[in-house]
Amino acid sequence: MKDWKNISLIHSLRLVIIASLPMILLATNLGLAQVNDSGVFIDTNKGKQDERVDFNLTGNQVESIITNWGSVGNGNGSINQAGVWPRGTGHGHIHEMTGIIVTRTKDAEGNNVTIVSDGYGASSDDTDIDPNTNIRWKYQPLPGYFNKDAEQPEIANARNPNSWPASWPDKSSEWDGAWNGYFGLNQFNADQEVFYVMDDLSNTEYSYYPIDGSTDGGLGLQVRVRLFQWSQALAKDILFMQYEVSNISDRDYTTRLNELPIIFGGYTDVNPAGSGATDDAAGFDKDYDIVYGWSSTGQGTWTQFRDIAPGYVGWKFLESPGIDTDAVDNDGDGLLDESRDNDAGNYEFGTCGVYADPQMRWSGDEDCDWNALLDDVGTDGIGPDQEGYPGPDPDGTEGNGRPDQGEPNFGRLDNDESDQVGLTSFYGPSFGTVNIHNEETIWPNIQPNFFDIPLQGQNQIWIFGSGPFSLPQNKTQRFSTCFVYGSNEIAMFRSAQVAQRIFDSDYRFATPPRQPDLRAIAGDGKVTLVWDDLAEFSRDPIYGRDFEGYRIIKSTDPQFTDAEDITDAFGNAVYKRSIAQFDKRNGLSGYHDLQFGEEIGVPNGVHYYMGDDTGLQHSYIDEDVVNGRTYYYAVVSYDAGYINSYFADGISEIENLLPISPSESPASITVTQGVITNFDRNTVQVRPNPRASDYVSGVIDTDERSYVYQTDGLATGSIRAEVVDDALLKNDQYSLIFHQEELSTKVEYRTSHFSITNAAGDSLARRVAIPTSLEGKDLTEWTYELLDEGLLFYFQNENADEIDTQQQSGWSSESKTNLIPAVRLHPPTFAQPDPVVWPIRITIEIGDGTQELGTAFTSSTGNNSFPVYFRLYETGTGVQIPFIFNEVDSTENGMIDAGELIQLAFKKQEDRNRLTPAWNIAFEPPVDASGAVLPSSEHIMPQLGDVFILNTAIPFGSQDRFQLEAKAAYLDQAPEESILDQIQVVPNPYVAANVSEAKPFLSGRGERRIEFRNLPNNATLRIYSASGVFIRELRANDGLAVFDLQSEQGLEVAFGLYFYHVVAPGVGEKTGKFAIIN
Repeated sequence: MKDWKNISLIHSLRLVIIASLPMILLATNLGLAQVNDSGVFIDTNKGKQDERVDFNLTGNQVESIITNWGSVGNGNGSINQAGVWPRGTGHGHIHEMTGIIVTRTKDAEGNNVTIVSDGYGASSDDTDIDPNTNIRWKYQPLPGYFNKDAEQPEIANARNPNSWPASWPDKSSEWDGAWNGYFGLNQFNADQEVFYVMDDLSNTEYSYYPIDGSTDGGLGLQVRVRLFQWSQALAKDILFMQYEVSNISDRDYTTRLNELPIIFGGYTDVNPAGSGATDDAAGFDKDYDIVYGWSSTGQGTWTQFRDIAPGYVGWKFLESPGIDTDAVDNDGDGLLDESRDNDAGNYEFGTCGVYADPQMRWSGDEDCDWNALLDDVGTDGIGPDQEGYPGPDPDGTEGNGRPDQGEPNFGRLDNDESDQVGLTSFYGPSFGTVNIHNEETIWPNIQPNFFDIPLQGQNQIWIFGSGPFSLPQNKTQRFSTCFVYGSNEIAMFRSAQVAQRIFDSDYRFATPPRQPDLRAIAGDGKVTLVWDDLAEFSRDPIYGRDFEGYRIIKSTDPQFTDAEDITDAFGNAVYKRSIAQFDKRNGLSGYHDLQFGEEIGVPNGVHYYMGDDTGLQHSYIDEDVVNGRTYYYAVVSYDAGYINSYFADGISEIENLLPISPSESPASITVTQGVITNFDRNTVQVRPNPRASDYVSGVIDTDERSYVYQTDGLATGSIRAEVVDDALLKNDQYSLIFHQEELSTKVEYRTSHFSITNAAGDSLARRVAIPTSLEGKDLTEWTYELLDEGLLFYFQNENADEIDTQQQSGWSSESKTNLIPAVRLHPPTFAQPDPVVWPIRITIEIGDGTQELGTAFTSSTGNNSFPVYFRLYETGTGVQIPFIFNEVDSTENGMIDAGELIQLAFKKQEDRNRLTPAWNIAFEPPVDASGAVLPSSEHIMPQLGDVFILNTAIPFGSQDRFQLEAKAAYLDQAPEESILDQIQVVPNPYVAANVSEAKPFLSGRGERRIEFRNLPNNATLRIYSASGVFIRELRANDGLAVFDLQSEQGLEVAFGLYFYHVVAPGVGEKTGKFAIIN
């Protein structure tokens, strides 16, 4: 139901939110399919039992087996795998839950019967089943809503495209190959979303036939089910469930208890302390519409992670069906008979209830929150600023100035446009006293206004109801619930508050960046992680491109349970501590200004750490590993959140948004019944070990300091190359060139771009712009990754400036003169108001005074010149550079004397003589220790052999080229036999278990493992007992052979001494021994 204390906050949020919402007006090419009077698609197919599949949902800290026949959990088939919290612990808090729909009517023989449509009952149960057909009297999934041809079919879910069907029965061909999302075509606002459709027509337990001329049973209902999860810290302990129920029968269900009443609800066997526990305690809070449970003893029955307390689990009612015909304000929001089924209506002045003051609005937008500037995106729910935008809606609804079904803040997907009746009953009987298989025990306990205080200290069942309400033929109603968790009662109620806020915002919540695609490379005592930059191009529908950085999380458990938790003020684990973090260099560092939850009034005391302005990178080498041990890694991407200063600081491209705390992408590895069944794209499993003993590492050709060789140009900067992992290197040559942009004069330029090509001329980096600082200045140090080539390049650019040039210039150490050179930029002139900083290196060689070596100009006019007895040229090229030589009148000898000045100059226009001076080089008389000028008799003038060097820094330019050669790793085809001496047996002896073994996920002995390391790549290894009995043959894989302590016949070997014999073709043979000790 609604949280009126924060309703104005929720509606202010809506003014800035653009969400992607699903299309409900369908194209006519869907064959026999139809849309009902509520605008909801009705599938003409019927549910089939052989379409049943399940799925382990792991989108946040709530993990659970779910089915596509309406249940959370699968009874005895999912012990400790339903309602698991925290994820990965095996702490299942639910045995099984199902949504139920109940009516009381007469069967064909005139008998009063209660009909319950539900999905409760695992496949092993033998109740509620037709004895003739073996079809269960339960919900059955409709065909076509998941990929039945997948290797491991599962319910269609947003994070696994392989679970999607090739085409969707309820969508046009535009949606083929795309996600059929609640938020629109290929929209992923939730971190995990699950979708399926089911009906109750197979429930033929009673002779009640709701469809005329048919023997189909049940109530004649088709149900569209969605489950949502968000991994954001505020919502990570919540599982949302939404049921959209359509009446496809020929009966009208009413609000009258004596005339086909219909009540929605739920039935749950809850286990707050684990399966089989008998210490369930429970409470109920009408203000929060929640029933919740905990262990009265504080002890769980689980065998794993017993140090984690059971915590609290709550089942919260969010949305009930509405009644739009009784002229009663059922939900107390100041509006009568709201409906999601209506159209835009008329544009007129009207009331907005508690949501806003009366105003001009479309009459169908009862709560007045549809905004034409933001929400007029058409029935497909996608606007031009959103990812995956396919173009304007073919039906003309986009930009038509009026609200249409499928657009944000209107109709079917605006939760406030329904006059909800709310939660009308709750009952918490002891297990076994009210059985869902005995429908007659359900009816009296789901009547309106029946609220019961649960019995404490025993195994409980939870039953709630909402109704009765009206569901005429060809109409749709909806109800929504959620499970919430917390480490204590306060934390659980806080999760319940967050759940209500998310629901009141029409499930529009913060969207983190996309998950990066992660891969791992095992090495000897190290693990190399490499990931892509996909996350950096994410666009939040509200906050735009707000990506900020990456965090790396490491664990020895596939569900990261041993990664250190960061907990909030309520004791809840908020997120995992990272081993490394890389963020944008944008001035955003340290702790975020907002606490998690502060933006919606429920702060938890935790501020997200934004990083240290390290700069982004897409690889990481972890050397804190043990060979032979399995590690699990996740790389999560996170956004910047938002505070009011972001736009002014250049961090955000959008101004005047509501502040929000950061969000990070989900990362999970799914473990089902003890087996890893799925890796998120940003998670990996890896086991480091030495490579094969005949493996020769890849290398790159650099100097001893790892600098790339410069083959052309005069740039004074450098490029250093590093190998990400030698296994990635290729046999190739790489050329790095630069592009320049002229500045105020033709001799001044900045490095604008760089490019990298391989030996074949393929462009690996095409005109990549030089990165800039937050102030827009070019960076002189930056990194570039060629991860597919296994290379990292570190660029160090240099730009000329006066001070550095003064420090780097002077007479050579062999020069005899004691004149003091003073290098300065030429002062501003009317013709050249800004000093020219010419990046150039100059050499001046002094002659013997008898041979003319160059020509100098007398002034900047460039009209008069005279010979000189020294040579001035560009260092590195030998090209003579124009210069003006100001001689002292008394020593006009063409030689450099005290008090004289050389001005380096260039022509702005080649067809004119006029020169523009740049660098001034003055030759001043020598001085003593006190700074007094020495007498002229002690002046030593420049002479033959003296050399003056002007050294400026020279940035990378179009004349520069660097080249790098790489050689790929390979297997030595003729290794020495001595490499067999490197073979290791780890551990030796083997004592019952060792640290490299993975612990059992659920039960049993788990993995046993002895490793034979440093084998040649193609080696074969045979194991024998001490008495010579053959035990097992193993083949080396990348230098490793693993013995699982089982014989060739699959029998466990005994404790004792064993021998091994290695045969490596082309290398030799090796024998050794190892022991297994109890």
